[in-house]
Amino acid sequence: MLLKTEDELIDFAYDTFLDSAQKELSPADQILFAMQFEDRGAVDIVDLGKDWPASVAMGINDNDYCELHIGLVDDNDLLNDVFGRVLVKKKANDKFIHILWKAE
Repeated sequence: MLLKTEDELIDFAYDTFLDSAQKELSPADQILFAMQFEDRGAVDIVDLGKDWPASVAMGINDNDYCELHIGLVDDNDLLNDVFGRVLVKKKANDKFIHILWKAE
């Protein structure tokens, strides 16, 4: 099975995030993200959260899925202001994606 590279996973997650951010984020978060992303923005691949099955109603495993966080880093380069938790399938041609958006 052909898998997406880390760069492909990041690009796919970020592009999809941007396509929906205007509808899903509050106006204040949209402005903050747009103004700060160039200097403090990050898209990180992280360990798969244990709460995904409750959100997507299916079995999730490390072999098939990848979780990414999109947001802003603090002064210590820690991504602590997460605007979207993104779940994607690793399989190369699979377009599955699910985003848990930052709540107000």
